[in-house]
Amino acid sequence: MFYKYRNVNLCGEQLIGKRLEFLSLLSKGENPILLNISSEAGSIRNCPRSKEFHYCMSKAAMNMGSMLLQNYLKEKDNKIKVLAIHPGWIRTDMGGANADLDPLEVAEDILALTKMPHDINGPIYMDRFGKELEW
Repeated sequence: MFYKYRNVNLCGEQLIGKRLEFLSLLSKGENPILLNISSEAGSIRNCPRSKEFHYCMSKAAMNMGSMLLQNYLKEKDNKIKVLAIHPGWIRTDMGGANADLDPLEVAEDILALTKMPHDINGPIYMDRFGKELEW
């Protein structure tokens, strides 16, 4: 089970993020953002969970990967901003019917967040409204 989460949350992020042709195209945008869908489960300091080890560990790794990728891009003088966004508990196959958020509403919030200016040296890990989360 761990490999499934790792492949999606860590390997996928790094495969896309380090593709030079992708980065070249993305950097031509007006406000280029590489967005990773993270989770509060990836916070080491504020994780209230006592199970779901695979999921939580893979999201923590994704958050670190996001920070490393941002540092890599800064070294290359690239203006792409990397964000790791906690979307909330969403009514999806994974979140279940009892989740409190509608997927369309969350998507609209995240889209609005990507349209805001982001400082290349500013926060990376945040909720869907732009509130910084603790690592």
